[in-house]
Amino acid sequence: MSKKPVPPTHDEIAALAYSYYEAEGYPHGRDDIHWQRAYEALLATQSAKPAIKTKPAATDISLIDGVGPALTEKLKAAGYATLADIAGLTVAALEKLDAKLGLKGRSLREDWIAQAKALVAGAAPRAKVDQKKAAKAKA
Repeated sequence: MSKKPVPPTHDEIAALAYSYYEAEGYPHGRDDIHWQRAYEALLATQSAKPAIKTKPAATDISLIDGVGPALTEKLKAAGYATLADIAGLTVAALEKLDAKLGLKGRSLREDWIAQAKALVAGAAPRAKVDQKKAAKAKA
């Protein structure tokens, strides 16, 4: 299943509200208006992103080629528990995750995002071991 949109953070709202403040020439007394406008704009941006739908069997992130049990646990601890979570990442977000987990670019080299998207869409896993695992999961 895909995650529900997370409400914008205080810092995200503040940054966007400040840009509205600057754009209007630093007016006095409009901070509440800028804050509300920023909040609504960020919510609209999140709801405009299409949610990636998964099939019930297409949630196991260990189906990504090269992701074993230890890495699966690290990814889950970092908040990425399903294929949809990985498929929904941007390249920049994946780079940050890769650096955080000390993978030295592995996730980009192995094209985790494309693999996750293909698996979510119903494609067979790349590795033969994972193909057997997928067959057992469907049974």
